[in-house]
Amino acid sequence: MQHSRVASALLLALSCLGLPAGCATSSGERGVSTSSTAVPAAPTADGMTPPSGRDPATIPPPIEMTVGGPAVIGSTSASIFDSRTVAEPIDRRTFDTPQRRPGSLLPAHKKPPLAKGVPNDLDFAVQRPVARTEADPAFPAIGATAWTPPDPCLAVGPNHVVATVNMKVAWYLKDGTAQFENFLDSTGNPGFFEDLGAGNFTFDPKCFYDEFAQRFVVLALEYYSATQESWITFAVSDDADPNGVWFKYRTPSIVDLGGGCRYWVDYPGLGYDGQAWYVTGNLFKLSSSAAACGGFGGTLVRVIEKNGAMAGGTAVWRDVADPSASMQVATARDAADAARLVYVASDTTLGIVRVNNPLSAPVLSKSTCPVPLLVGDNNAPTPAGGLAIVDLRIFNAFVRDNRVFAAHHTASALNPSATAAWYEMNDAGGAPSLVQTGRISVVSGEHTFFPAVAVNDGGSVGLVYGRSSVAMNPRLEVAGRLPCDPPGTLGAATIVASSPTSPSGGSVRWGDYFALVVDPVDGKTFWGIGELQTAGGWRTEVVSFRVGRAADLDGDGAVNAGDLAVLLADWGQSGASDLNANGIVDAADLTLMLADWGPCVPQ
Repeated sequence: MQHSRVASALLLALSCLGLPAGCATSSGERGVSTSSTAVPAAPTADGMTPPSGRDPATIPPPIEMTVGGPAVIGSTSASIFDSRTVAEPIDRRTFDTPQRRPGSLLPAHKKPPLAKGVPNDLDFAVQRPVARTEADPAFPAIGATAWTPPDPCLAVGPNHVVATVNMKVAWYLKDGTAQFENFLDSTGNPGFFEDLGAGNFTFDPKCFYDEFAQRFVVLALEYYSATQESWITFAVSDDADPNGVWFKYRTPSIVDLGGGCRYWVDYPGLGYDGQAWYVTGNLFKLSSSAAACGGFGGTLVRVIEKNGAMAGGTAVWRDVADPSASMQVATARDAADAARLVYVASDTTLGIVRVNNPLSAPVLSKSTCPVPLLVGDNNAPTPAGGLAIVDLRIFNAFVRDNRVFAAHHTASALNPSATAAWYEMNDAGGAPSLVQTGRISVVSGEHTFFPAVAVNDGGSVGLVYGRSSVAMNPRLEVAGRLPCDPPGTLGAATIVASSPTSPSGGSVRWGDYFALVVDPVDGKTFWGIGELQTAGGWRTEVVSFRVGRAADLDGDGAVNAGDLAVLLADWGQSGASDLNANGIVDAADLTLMLADWGPCVPQ
């Protein structure tokens, strides 16, 4: 990484230290809002949201469909927005109201209990003692808004990093220089989706950079109780630079599954492949539906055609519904691959879904893959209380060469702590099979959570996740593996950022997801985003890292006598040969080198 990147990141981090609303800049910086005027207060009554700004007479009728039935087609026109016309492109106004959890303003939304699967003797592999990751200095992204958790996501293009949280969007140069930050809802000036009619309640944002189309896509959900509205709202950049024109679309998402049973959409998945863009979301009952209607309606799968949407024309999509819950889209970066949908099917299986004929008549083809026993644990301790880390749902997924990668956190019968876990499954045809699975090793009382997984062009796997304990404030870590590592094993953790404090006030909602992607320029560098805690509230951090062999000190691809000579020359000192990062090169580092001895031969 260039020295300018490191210097900029360090300066940016120093400038943000201790500020309550993220990285606020000096009041003299052009285009940056540092006004003491607070953003309008969030609603305070549980189950009630503000009006949407939409004329009720113009609200589209519900989408009539059946679970497992044929696809329903829809379309909408674009609203065109130019980010360069915003008077204050970096809006960091703070809030003078208590933080709220978006879920407290939504109707009751509970999924059915997890099914019991067929017992098996599968188990997770654990970490190797030597790290595989080399991280660049992390830079602070969006700071605390009026909402918690942030639900951070990111997308990386040729020159920019786009980040989203509840309820903001921002983008940066890759050295951490902020170029744009605004509210997704109507509390902006104007808000990013305000011209579409969005009120001051958007939630569960997601984003990606589509390497095939060379466009950024940003998505957020909307829900309004008074008018019983639900929307899937998204924006598409007009090129690979997020500065400039965006085409924005507001698509209805009230679904009628028959008999007047109407549902709204929650917790989206978002991803892409060479053919289409894919959105998933849990369907929960509207309060206006009959009491006899089930509270959970399944998953809405929306397939969006690229051509019209990325040209600023008509966006066309096709919807199907499935009875499963919390499906995540496994993005496919290679043209030969197709996206998949991944979910927890039972306590011993993951479900994998193919979307056949996505652009004509989408049909879902489902199968399951055995995995080790999954045990839920939704609370991670901190020195000041605890973090609510939700359930066993899959948080993100990835496809490469018909291998499906997925990540979540799970406890086990032998370890009651929630632990970040990842899977690689073969889905080349026939019944999927488990290739390998592993988890982050923890000592008693520690929890690791909200992992995001990705695989780069060389087949190396990266993971970003959080960690905490009663003695450890939440921190952000990365780990990785090379194709030559033993099945299921990741390298030791690399700490990339630590919270100076922990949230207080009982069990505080954390997450609800982190993100990890591969840089489209080199196909090797991983970029991740996660959550930390400061005195002023949560803050997000962006980190880039590479996966390699730390003990390969001379960079020749093997750990051999040449590397031993380098280590012996550093003996008793600090430096690159300090493989366990304890401040001195000694026998412990020699032991780690010998454990990694030899060429890197794929397993």
